[in-house]
Amino acid sequence: MRLLKKLNRQQAGVLVDNSSKNLERLENGRGSISIEKFREFQEKYGFSDFEIEALRSGKIEASTDANPVRNKDKIKNRPDRRFCHRRISRECKVLKELRLQKNIDQYSASKLCGIGKNSIGFIENGRVTLTDKKICLIVGTYGFSMEYFNQLLKVPLLRHEIIEQCQNIIEKMDENKLRIILPMLQSMG
Repeated sequence: MRLLKKLNRQQAGVLVDNSSKNLERLENGRGSISIEKFREFQEKYGFSDFEIEALRSGKIEASTDANPVRNKDKIKNRPDRRFCHRRISRECKVLKELRLQKNIDQYSASKLCGIGKNSIGFIENGRVTLTDKKICLIVGTYGFSMEYFNQLLKVPLLRHEIIEQCQNIIEKMDENKLRIILPMLQSMG
């Protein structure tokens, strides 16, 4: 009934004079409800006996997905802290380069910086807004200066980007070309 009326649990709680936690418990089958209480819900939601019978028989089907009920405007208008999609900026790439230069994994880097254990991964993957304060914290924790960070921002290709491009090229080569390139790479290493 709540989903058909397009109400979230807080809104329904006000309507039926019940807490959202209690509604959640009842809706998920973790509590029992008396016939009188059900009738009270039915009346407050504004459903007739005919509509309730149609719901029970499956003639009226309520969505089991609560997402359409949630207030999407609230999500659209909030200031971005985390992105739904990736926005990998140059700063994100340079921070990844600095971490790789120190040979630290993302979890250890997050721990060193004193931030959430997945935060560095979110930052490097462009899923979190980067502030100047956050950049300074990370760069300083890695033991680099902001001057070096700014120099790397101007470099056209960072080391890890070059490695990724080389790996992509190598993966597409046939076996004969790989055999030719292997000795050259070994001599340079």
